[in-house]
Order: sequence, then structure tokens, then C-alpha cells
Amino acid sequence: MGQFKSIILIAVIGLVVLFSGCAGKQGGMPTPTPITTATPTVTAIPTVSATPIATATTPIQSSSANVSITNSINDFALKTYSVLNNESGNLFFSPFSVHTALSMTAEGAGGKTLEEMRDVLELSNDSSANRQGFEKLLNSLNEKNAGYNLSIANAIWIEKTFSVKREFSSALSTYYYALAQQADFTKNPDGERTNINGWVAGKTNNKILDLIPQGGLDSYTRLVIVDAIYFKGNWAQQFNKSDTQNATFFISQSKNVSVPMMHLSKSENASYYSENELKALEMDYQGDNLSMLILLPNPNHSLSEVEAGLSSNKISDIRAQLVHQPVQVWLPKFSMTKSKEMGDLLKGLGMKSAFDPQVADFSGINSTEGLYISDVFHKAFINVNETGTEAAAATAVVVGITAIEIPPEFRADHPFLFFIMDKHTGTILFMGRFADPRSGN
Repeated sequence: MGQFKSIILIAVIGLVVLFSGCAGKQGGMPTPTPITTATPTVTAIPTVSATPIATATTPIQSSSANVSITNSINDFALKTYSVLNNESGNLFFSPFSVHTALSMTAEGAGGKTLEEMRDVLELSNDSSANRQGFEKLLNSLNEKNAGYNLSIANAIWIEKTFSVKREFSSALSTYYYALAQQADFTKNPDGERTNINGWVAGKTNNKILDLIPQGGLDSYTRLVIVDAIYFKGNWAQQFNKSDTQNATFFISQSKNVSVPMMHLSKSENASYYSENELKALEMDYQGDNLSMLILLPNPNHSLSEVEAGLSSNKISDIRAQLVHQPVQVWLPKFSMTKSKEMGDLLKGLGMKSAFDPQVADFSGINSTEGLYISDVFHKAFINVNETGTEAAAATAVVVGITAIEIPPEFRADHPFLFFIMDKHTGTILFMGRFADPRSGN
């Protein structure tokens, strides 16, 4: 049996499939009223009541724009995972949530900032195609299905004294169905943090709590752009709880632990593929649209070898070769919650300008104020058991103002001299040197 990290790969790849496997339906989501009411280039955004995203009811055909956005999200997923897998232990995140929140932010970017964001997010240079792709994908994913619960909600909180451009506000409301709400970041940043975290908790069935940590917002915050996603689905063929037994899980060749292992003696709703490097299993959820794809290294190969060969094309090739057939399945029960501040990771991937107060270009949001991304917070939860899977994630992009000069830092962490002086005459009254904290003499 493979290493425990393979289970994390299960979760990550499973969500990649989950978020790309519903592209064959058309949504009928009504376009919200644009979150702006005035005609000038720059306008304030009124408060909009936080009603859920409307659900689609009319089937729709897949389009090239829809496919393009799906490919962008999947490529971004594997690019991000290639960085995250350098960390030890379990991993879990929602590439869909991070990508969507940053794509909304990119609607207000320009110049090199926009170029870098598109490159990291694998977005097309065609803004119209990107917008139409997101609109159709969100419609499709939010379509009601009796077999499972999948919902995505987007929102933006805006400092009440701050104005944004009409094109930016209109794009977020029209194509991403983002609800706008006013906030008092200037006087009450922590109170607004509590409000935003409460909204996220409500949209994720209380699985994502405290998305933005204490101190994550301050009086210079001007925008917070949030995506929240929630999924709960039952296996098409559920495991019998009485068949779950403690079994050995091999973390490595020299280390193993006992875990509760679920068991199906003969699967009815699964597809299987085997090659020299790995075995693949795709297990269906009720409702026929969603599945979990599991990639398990063969004993003569390591998980790192499988990770090194991952690509969107590789996953597509594996899925194309899956055969629906009975399989004897052993799968551990597992649950985890993971938090990640994504700033350093995104800068490492090439999204540098957006985080640089000196060069960031978000003139598409407001051309008179210097804006930059101060933080990107992400949190994800998953629970896999005999009944099915529950997963949730949220991403908050915090946009701050750069008009306030950043104060210099004085860190007295090495030997220094000090004086006690008369301020008016400059007379040195006392003088000393502090060189060794261990000595009082």
C-alpha cells in the first residue's frame, strides 16, 4: 500500500475532477443588478443584500470558453500543488477557490500586474472569453442536483469611503455573481473581519471558520474579495460501516500506523485503470456528475514519481483509459482542515507585481489610489467516510492601500550605544553601550 501522502493526492486530484467534471450543463442564473448605480467613471458601490447565488435550471452545452477556464483551473491546480508538495505531511486545498478569487481581483489589474496574474492563473489574454467561461462554469456548478450539494458563492467587501470603477464592479456582479457589501475597514477592521468570517462560515456549513486570522485586516484595507465553495455528496455505492476495520497503513517502508480502513468487496460504481507506475480508481458520487479520482503508486514506484509526472494531460489520459468494472476497494477514512497564506507561494510562481506596493497596478479598480494585494488567505476542509465526502474551502484576497508611507523599522537586536540628553542644549547627561543581555554589569 502507498504512502499516506497518496491520500492527500487523492483529495487534491479528486477536487480537480470534481470541479471540472460538471461542464456539460447550462445554467440559467439571472444576472444580478450591477453593483454600481452612478454613471461617472469612478463610483461608490451600494450595499447589496447577501442572498444566495441563484441556481441554474436550464441545461446548457459546453463551450470553448468554459473548457478554457476549466483547463486554466486545472493547470493552476497542478502548478500550485508542485510547490505545496515540498511541504511535509498532509495537504489539501481548493484550486478552484483560489483561482476564482484571484481571477476576480485580476479584473481590476493592468499592465505588468495583469500580465503576471494571467500567466500564473493560466488565463487567456481574451478578457471576454475568460468572463464568459466563468459565467457558464459557475452556472453549471451551481445547478441543483438531487444527488449532492455543491454551491459556490462570491462576494466583495468595500471600504465605505472608497470608490471603485464601474467596469470592475459590473464585471464582478455580471460574470462572477459577486455580492457587494460596504465595510468600515478604516475604523473597525477587526469587526469587519468577524463579519466576513461569519459569511464564509454560513456559506460552508460552518466547516470553514476564521478564514481571515486576527490582524489580517487593518485600517488600510480597501477591498476583500472572497470565494466560498461547499460540497457534500454520498457515494453512489456506500461502504458498509460494519466492514470498516483497523488495518496497517504504510507511511514508508520502515514506518506504519493503524487506520480505520473502509472496504468494498465488489464495487458497482467505480472505474479502474492500471499501468506500470500506478493504479487509478474513480469512484462516483450520487447524482452522476461528480467523482473522486484516486492515484495510487505501485509498490515499485514512489509517490514523488507520480507527483513529478502530473499534468492536466496526464490526468486526462488516465481518465480516458478507465474501465467501468468491479473492483475490491480498500480506502482509509480521513478528515483534515488546512490553512495557508498564499502570498509567498503566488509570488514564487511569478505573481510578484500584485503584492508590491511600489509597482502594483490595480487602476482598473481605482486609478487615484495606490492598491496592492496585501494577503491571500485560504482554508480547506475535507471528511471522507463510509457515506461519502464533505468538503469546503474559502479564499480571501485582501487589497490594501499604498498611499500611506510604510514606516521604517528599527530593530535593536545587536549591540548599541545610548545617550540621555538635554533636548534643548544637546548636552549628554548619560551615555552607555548595551552589548550583552546576559550581563547586568
